[in-house]
Amino acid sequence: MEEIMKSIMQDKRVQKALVYLQEDQDQMMKDLLELVQIPAFSNHERQKAEAMRDKFAALGLQDVHMDEVDNVFGTLPGAGDGPKIMMAAHTDTVFPLDTPLAPQKKDGIWYAPGINDDTHGLADLLTMIRAIKASGLVFAGDIVFCANVGEEGLGDLRGVKHIFRQPNDIAAFVSLDTPTLGGIVHRATGSSRYRVTFRGPGGHSFADFGRPSAIHAMGRAIARIADFQVPDAPKTTFNVGVVKGGTSVNTIAAESSFLLDIRSDSPEELARLEGEAEAAIKAAVAAENRRGTQQGAVAAEIQQVGSRPAGTQADDCQIVRIAQTACRALGIEPELRDETSTDANIPISLGIPALSVGRGGREGGVHTTGEWFDPTEAWLGPQKDLLMLLLMAGLQDVAPAQLPKR
Repeated sequence: MEEIMKSIMQDKRVQKALVYLQEDQDQMMKDLLELVQIPAFSNHERQKAEAMRDKFAALGLQDVHMDEVDNVFGTLPGAGDGPKIMMAAHTDTVFPLDTPLAPQKKDGIWYAPGINDDTHGLADLLTMIRAIKASGLVFAGDIVFCANVGEEGLGDLRGVKHIFRQPNDIAAFVSLDTPTLGGIVHRATGSSRYRVTFRGPGGHSFADFGRPSAIHAMGRAIARIADFQVPDAPKTTFNVGVVKGGTSVNTIAAESSFLLDIRSDSPEELARLEGEAEAAIKAAVAAENRRGTQQGAVAAEIQQVGSRPAGTQADDCQIVRIAQTACRALGIEPELRDETSTDANIPISLGIPALSVGRGGREGGVHTTGEWFDPTEAWLGPQKDLLMLLLMAGLQDVAPAQLPKR
């Protein structure tokens, strides 16, 4: 594969594209700063999706369209003798729609909620398209660029789930959604997410003292969950991330709820912890009702609000080797990162080669309102991603595709 990469790197069109990507960084930043100011909380991505649709069309991609769930696609046709590759970045962020999004620059670093995850990925798609068009590169296989919805939180990977529920011939999937330039995520952490709602009779904290409380029952459940024991390997985690309930300091709560996130690289551990959580919730409700000395009882409703499948690929599988080779061609040290949950979960779970790979530049504060991006040499990200695409799909008359058609 290294010899094939040498042939690719010697091609004058490839050299022109790599230079273009470096010189296009100012335009990439303009796209990034424009897109990051468009609110796109999970399940509310339409406005940003429309912006990406318009940009795909303006860049001359073919078959530009938005599907039923607001995924956006644009195709760069190949010569017809290679695999179809999808390269994607997600439009949604974790920030509520009323979050101030205006970027601020200080000492060369840009600050804005969502500027990295994954608005930077969207801007990288656009700069790659421009570079390919300007250099005249012709891939052996089709490249489908995708701005997908629903990667974050309760988005539950709905965009990529929708894509792979439809018949298609996508041979490989790459998501630009990892914070380290040489980062390669090739395994899929499974997750289950639940909203647990407690309901009871409610009442006055003094006059009705003794009635069971929805908040007290919730507290008992959270305390039990906090004592769970999990293995270091396979990595398994749990977290209560949001709690709600109550109306005043002197009211016995009639309703409360929390959101529970359970993750594991092992489907078996995931199932075990799900069972323990259900048992803990039932035991907490029973304990609160036993504590009650007045009429009424608390009950709990457990609603699954997210399910992401687990999956794995070998450390030395072909798509990983492709990503490593592309990194090394630019002097980037590849890094197989800890398993996590990304859009790549879905194709990986279906046996389709898929990765989540690193963005360029430096970044931090992801998922906080203090999120920041240092664009120093950020062009290395799209340069590396372009080389990956050339290995995967093939470069017409120069290098054969390193992945088969599907």
